[in-house]
Amino acid sequence: MSHPMRVPTAGERRRRARVLLLVLAAAASLPAGANESQPAGVQAPPPPAAPVASVDDEIVRYMAVSRPGAEHRWLDPLVGSWTVDLRWPGAGGAETRTTGTSENRWILDGRFLLCESTAGDGPSRIDATTIYGFDNRQKKYFALGLHNLASYIMQPSGSYDTATHSFLLSGRERDEVTGGVLVYRELLKGEGRDRYVLSVYFDVPGRTPVRVIEAVYT
Repeated sequence: MSHPMRVPTAGERRRRARVLLLVLAAAASLPAGANESQPAGVQAPPPPAAPVASVDDEIVRYMAVSRPGAEHRWLDPLVGSWTVDLRWPGAGGAETRTTGTSENRWILDGRFLLCESTAGDGPSRIDATTIYGFDNRQKKYFALGLHNLASYIMQPSGSYDTATHSFLLSGRERDEVTGGVLVYRELLKGEGRDRYVLSVYFDVPGRTPVRVIEAVYT
C-alpha cells in the first residue's frame, strides 16, 4: 500500500535553505585546491619558487665579464724571456749598474701578465715579481710590485698612450726606511719588438720628477 508523498511545511523549507547557504559559504572560503578533509586554518602550500642560478652559472657569468679584452693586448709585447740592464744613481752621482733576467708570461687565461725578475749577485741580489693587468671596472692599467727590498706591495695605476707605446702609472707609498711618503711614476715604454724600458721617477716638491731607476729589457 503506497503512502501519499508528504509535502514539507514552509518552516522546513526555510531551514533546508539556510543549511544549503551555510555549506556553500564554507566551500567558498576554502583555498584553491583544498578539500573538506583539511583541518581548519591549514593553508595550501605556496607555489614553487623560481629556479636559483647554480654555482656553475655564477662562475660562467663572472668569467664572461672578466674576459681579457683589446686593452690586454697592449701588454703582449712584454711577453717573453729578457735580459735586464738595471741602472740607478750611486754615491757621489756615479751610476750603478747590474744585469739580470726576466721571465714574463700570461697567467689566469690571459687576465694578468706575470713578470719574474732577478738582478745582481750575493747580498745585493734583487728579486722582484710584478703583475700587470687592466681593470675592466675602473678602465685603468695597474701593476702590483713585490720585491725583496720591501715588505709591502707597490700598486701604481694609470693609462696607455697608443702614440708613444707607453704605459704611465703613478702611485704613493710610505718608505719603510725613512718613513717619508714617496710619490712616484713608472714609465714603461716599448721601443720595438725586442726592447722595452722601465723608468721610475720620484716626484720632488719644487722640482721636475727625478729618475731613480732605469731598467732596459732586451
